Amino acid sequence: MSLSNKDSKFAFDNHSWHALQLFNLYRVVLASGFVAFNFFQEGITLLGTFDESLYQQATYLYFAISIICLMISISIKKYFTWQANAPIFIDIIAIIVIMHAVGGLITGIGMLLVIIVAAHSLLVPGKLSYFSAALSAIGLLFEHSYSVFLQNNALIVYTQVGLLGVAIFVTASLTNILSLRARKSQLIVESQARQLATSQQLNAYIVSAMHAGVLVIDNQQHIRLANAAAKHLLGLPSNKPLVELSDLPPLFEECFKQWCHQRNDFVAGSMMPAAPEIRLSFHGLGKPLPIGTLIFIYNVTEETRHAQNIKLASLGHLTANIAHELRNPLGAASHAAQLLAETPHLTSEDYHLIEMIKNSCDRMNTVIQNVLSLSGRKPPQMKRIALIPWLEHFVKDLVIPHIPSPLITLEVEHKDIQVNIDPSQLTQILINLCENGLRYSLKKNYQATLTIRVTTTPFLDSVCIDVIDQGEGISQANAKHIFEPFFTTDKKGSGLGLYIAKELSQINGARLSHSPTEQGCQFRITLPIAEDNHDAAYSLSN
Repeated sequence: MSLSNKDSKFAFDNHSWHALQLFNLYRVVLASGFVAFNFFQEGITLLGTFDESLYQQATYLYFAISIICLMISISIKKYFTWQANAPIFIDIIAIIVIMHAVGGLITGIGMLLVIIVAAHSLLVPGKLSYFSAALSAIGLLFEHSYSVFLQNNALIVYTQVGLLGVAIFVTASLTNILSLRARKSQLIVESQARQLATSQQLNAYIVSAMHAGVLVIDNQQHIRLANAAAKHLLGLPSNKPLVELSDLPPLFEECFKQWCHQRNDFVAGSMMPAAPEIRLSFHGLGKPLPIGTLIFIYNVTEETRHAQNIKLASLGHLTANIAHELRNPLGAASHAAQLLAETPHLTSEDYHLIEMIKNSCDRMNTVIQNVLSLSGRKPPQMKRIALIPWLEHFVKDLVIPHIPSPLITLEVEHKDIQVNIDPSQLTQILINLCENGLRYSLKKNYQATLTIRVTTTPFLDSVCIDVIDQGEGISQANAKHIFEPFFTTDKKGSGLGLYIAKELSQINGARLSHSPTEQGCQFRITLPIAEDNHDAAYSLSN
């Protein structure tokens, strides 16, 4: 809050106005007491003379001014300095006049000046409060001197006048010091409160904007905090309120209870069938007495993508050296085999050996090309595509060498689906999957058949592309290693097709997984639906 030079070096906020209104109310009550005394005790003389006419005029005028000051402070919250200072000097004059009318300082009314000066120092500390103290002391001295010379009052009362003046100045000094310290403390507290509020808003924004999920659960298993990322990663609707632990997926509840007893983190998996693969990290809050649990929920796909970027960068340097060291001798061997094949008088066995050399060189060159293409992978060029028309065009134009007349069936649940992905990389993923599926279907059934099925998840936030073949399938032992580089069960394969497809899926924010089926093999690509396409997908489902 900026400080105004017109008012004071301190700003006057609602608390200052409230204090001024309370003092104005006190002023009204005091003036009402003087008026009531005049009404009920008319004609009674106190310890001195009683000037009835002066008393009535002073009390009625003082009461009227008090009412006006109270109403102004309530209705007009401007010019605090004027509203606080001007009535104080009216108070001093009014009290001195009323004190003189009822008999002077001996009546004790002059003690009210101590309260007036103290209130002035509290409301507006500074030079004016000392001036009001000086005015009070001078007023008391002037009133008593007037009484001594004109009304023959006792001179001994001068001692009381001096003592009261000293008391007024001491009160003004003490209240000034206390008020200044209180106002400084108030400014510090308000500044800290604003900083705290800003920090809380900033923390709330940071938590809500985090890609990692954040959950806070207290000792009574009540959910105190859950950001949007936590709901998404747990497979929950974004508009679902989370209050109790039972509002979370059952598997999460089991993991939380297991951590409470054994302090074991949840490794990796999905809380619900359509939810992303996640990793949970638990942290106890409060030492030495626990007050709750902080849980971070990490998207394994995102973590793998970051690790993949680092891995690809390292692999790029390695493969550059591999290419430099192997390509030259490999090219020389291939060229020598070609020259050898042109030699006359070669037997059939010689031609067979030369063909083996050429095939081996071609296979090694293919492996190098695949590794180089993976290590030198550029960041995905994300585009929004209409998935179903794109898949129809892909199936129509798909050509797989050495696989004659492939039969691919496209099954679609919803047609109006849009996704954000790099089309060229999605093409490469599907070509790898389709080539494997068609080859194994042809090997088993002597017919290259394949089914591409497109479905949406229950919450309509993801789309699944299933590539299903009718081959022999993958054994449970081999299924654990199919996405590892250079793992293959085919002697003619390089073992990089599924690995590259997996890596490309991850850097595009998708997930490639394998699901065993009764016949053949099924690979699933899970893609997030474009955000503004959720409503359209929902309307289609209904």
